[in-house]
Amino acid sequence: MEKTINAFEIRRSFGKIVQDVLIRGDKFIVERHGSPVAVVVPIEVYEQWKRSRERFFEALSLAQENANLTETAASELLTETIKTIREE
Repeated sequence: MEKTINAFEIRRSFGKIVQDVLIRGDKFIVERHGSPVAVVVPIEVYEQWKRSRERFFEALSLAQENANLTETAASELLTETIKTIREE
């Protein structure tokens, strides 16, 4: 289950929150002044995110090599792609 919690509450209840993450797989979005600032997730979710991110950058690097893009051009393409994905 995904829950939103403010920063004060997470400080006050961190032990219980860690237990909920560990036992039930809960995910917590931590807010400060009403804006999300962090996420507490099970380690498996974090590891999966890391692997996906690594694969993405490996694919980007390979595409850059195959397309003979400069680092600046590849960075611009990446920025544009991320913007497009976030807009969807």
